[in-house]
Parts: sequence; C-alpha cells; structure tokens
Amino acid sequence: MSSIKEPALTTTPTNREANYVLAVLFVVIMLNFLDRQVISIVAEPIKQEMGLTDKQIGLMTGLSFALFYTTLAIPVALLADNWHRSRIIAIAIGIWSVMTMLCGTASNFVQLFLARVGVGIGESASGPASHSLIADYFPPERRASAMGVYGAAVPLGAFIALAGGGWVVENFDWRIAFFIAGVPGLIVALVVWWTVREPRGHVSLREAFKPQLDQQTLKEALSELWSKPIYWHLVMSGILIQFVSYGTAAFYGSLYVRVFGIGYGDLGLKLGLMVAIAGMSGAWLGGKAGDRFDKDRPGTSLKLVTATFLLAVPCTFAAVNVANINLSIGLLGMTTFAATFYYGPNFSLIQSLAGDRTRAMAVAIYLLFSGLIGLGFGPLFVGAVSDYISGGDPTLEANGIRGGVATIALFNIWTAFHFWRAQRLVRMAQ
Repeated sequence: MSSIKEPALTTTPTNREANYVLAVLFVVIMLNFLDRQVISIVAEPIKQEMGLTDKQIGLMTGLSFALFYTTLAIPVALLADNWHRSRIIAIAIGIWSVMTMLCGTASNFVQLFLARVGVGIGESASGPASHSLIADYFPPERRASAMGVYGAAVPLGAFIALAGGGWVVENFDWRIAFFIAGVPGLIVALVVWWTVREPRGHVSLREAFKPQLDQQTLKEALSELWSKPIYWHLVMSGILIQFVSYGTAAFYGSLYVRVFGIGYGDLGLKLGLMVAIAGMSGAWLGGKAGDRFDKDRPGTSLKLVTATFLLAVPCTFAAVNVANINLSIGLLGMTTFAATFYYGPNFSLIQSLAGDRTRAMAVAIYLLFSGLIGLGFGPLFVGAVSDYISGGDPTLEANGIRGGVATIALFNIWTAFHFWRAQRLVRMAQ
C-alpha cells in the first residue's frame, strides 16, 4: 500500500486550511445525518397518523432513501474525481435540505416515500466528494484521525435529530421537525460554495465531462479494485454495518415508546445523549487507533474493530430484555460505539487502496453496496420480523419490535469476520 502515489495538487494546503475544511465538512455530515435520521424519532407518530405497518416504516426509513442515495453516488463520484468537489457538496446540501422540508408536507405514505427518495438523491453526492477532499487535504499519516473527526459528526447529527425531533414532536407536531431540520442546510450550502477551495485548481464543468487521458471509467475502477480482496472484505463489512445500525436506529422510537411508554421529549434526549457520547467517542478513538497502531503495523486497528462488533451482540440482546430504560439505552450504546469506531481505520484504508483517480469512486462503490443492501433492507428486515412476531395484534407489537432488533444484532458476528479477514490480508501483504 505504501507504493500508491498521492495525487498531484496545484497547491499544497496549509494545516490551517485543512483544519478549516475539515470543520466545514464536519458540519456538512452532521446536517446530513440530522436530516437523514430525524425520521426515526417521528416514525411512531407518523405510523399512528397514517395507519402504517412496521414494514412500511422500514420501507420509508430505509429503501426509499437508499435507492438513489447509493445508485447516484457512482456518476457523482466520476464527476467528483474531475470537477470542483466543493460545488458538488454545496448543490447536494441544497437539494437534500429542500426535500427534508417537503417530508413535512406529506399527507400519505406515497408522498412521504417520494420525499425521502429526494433526500437520498441530495445526500448521494456528499459522501464520495467529502472523502476525496479529506484525502487531498490530509497526508496519509493524519488521514485516519481526520476521517475519525469527520465520522464523529454522524452521532452528533443523530443526537440533534433525536433530542430535537423528540422535543418538537412532543410540543408541536412531527411535520414541524422536518422543517426545522431542513433550514440550516441552505445556509451551509452557501458557506461551502464560497469558502471551501478545490486544491486541484479550477476545472470548468464542461472540462469535467470531457474524457481525460488518466480518467478511469467505472469498469476500469471496478477492475482495479476487484484485484484487491481487502477492499471487498471492507465492502462486505460495510453492508452488514449499515444493515444492523440503520435497521436498529429506524425503530429506536418505536421500541422505547411501545415497551416503556416513554414520552417523545424524554426519549429523544436519552437516545440522543447515548448516540452522541457513544458514537462520537467511538469515531474519535477509532481514528486515533488507526493512526497509532497502523503506522508501523498496518491493519492492527482492525483487530480492535473486530472485537467491538463481537461485543455488540450480547449487549443488544440484553438491551431489549432489561426492565430499566436507562440501562437498556446504555447497553445499546455499545452497538453505536462499534458502528462509529470502525470509521477512521476503514475509510483511511480504502483511500490507501484506491488509485490516484479513483478516491471518490472507491467510496462511491462502497456506498453503493453498503447503502443499497444495508441501509435499504436493514429497516425493512426489522419491520418484517416485527410484523411476523406480532401477527398484526397491537398487544404484541412490543414483543415484535424486541424480536426484530434482537435478530438483526446477530449479523454483527458476520461483520466481525470480514474485519478480521481484512486485517489478516493486510498483514500478509506487508
């Protein structure tokens, strides 16, 4: 991996500029997950108002978003490898923010489903371009930490979505939560457009679509990555992580409202604090572990990642069966910790495996598979298991959602296997 060349930049970013760009992208991904996750805390009142099943909740929170979020990431990544990534990110923020607000105007399942599709379309462009920018602004020896800081914004965005969304639902209406979530993105889009510099220099949109001598097609990128089994183990682990984490998170509100009868405001704050503390500490520690342990012995941090996913399984089983809500939420924190601890080591390794002109494409392909399968079908899986256990009996809905969350937790064992295998292959390649 050390033989992979870094891309040539027109100017070398200063530390101050790199840190500023990372801070801006931190806010971007925070808003990304705020708008993506606010639906999880309002899913139960939406279900009651529209008369939906848990399977429909799974479709609305998962597959509707994943369809275009994943498939559009590929063409956008091709553009990101050749055009202004800051422009792409700014446009994306504007689209997903508007579509988030439109979710609040939906009057039936179809309208809400289509609005969520729009959110996915907007958010599809953010990830690959942001990862590629970070890789250009930070040298390899600082990249895992930078990715860890970037990943720490995910649980912060989820915290705001859960705590803020729960408070808004309890005091106003679930529709208002979508409007409040969408507005800040319009401001941040302007900040990104005007203040984040493209280190590759100026490239016109017309030039970006012209064939480049060193530009790889999707077929060529897949061919390059296909020869790297480490990458595909990471992709498989990503599918399973998204499957479990989004499948569980989509029913956070339903689980605790049905089992414990807690109010949305109190629940949102408790869940939000858990996600923020466990998620941000996981992302930060994972990034630090990647830079520290992988410097001399690449792949070492993946052993720690493997252990966190194995530990998450018994913690989740205990969480859905204990009688104390605070203990239950605390135990679920282990799952959240694992789902962010991997971030720095995982994406730093992906950027090292990618060639000069496939940084964004490597992330886009990863997101295509992990998002379409994991994010798309995780919530649907939990909803289907829940409906099967409850059999349509409202008095058994609490047992149904418990069974759905417990069942999907078993996939963390499979996740651990792929990270274990990836670290063995990294060690063998040295």
